[in-house]
Amino acid sequence: MTLNDSRNTPGYVCGRIIAAYELIAAQVGQNLPLNDLNLSATHPVHTIPRLRAGQIRKALARTREQNPEGVARVEAYIADLVARLDHFPQSLDSEQRAEYVLGEAHQKVVGLPF
Repeated sequence: MTLNDSRNTPGYVCGRIIAAYELIAAQVGQNLPLNDLNLSATHPVHTIPRLRAGQIRKALARTREQNPEGVARVEAYIADLVARLDHFPQSLDSEQRAEYVLGEAHQKVVGLPF
């Protein structure tokens, strides 16, 4: 299982973003709420921006104190992923949810550039 950096379908990219958020939260010993993870797989527009503005922002702030260069790389990495989308999808159909699962799994294998 390898990351396909040229795959830019909304489902795949959203899955990668959520995996990145999960990895960031894990850096500070947190887990993302299961309800948010489930909702992000079906309605990314409702969860991804909210997670970024809340729990992920706080986790990055805590990590920034210990590793400012690593956090800057991670923020640029996620900004690149977000830039691949015209907008966060309102919902994902079954094919896009499958892409989401792939993107999430692939990103977790690769990790983040801390």
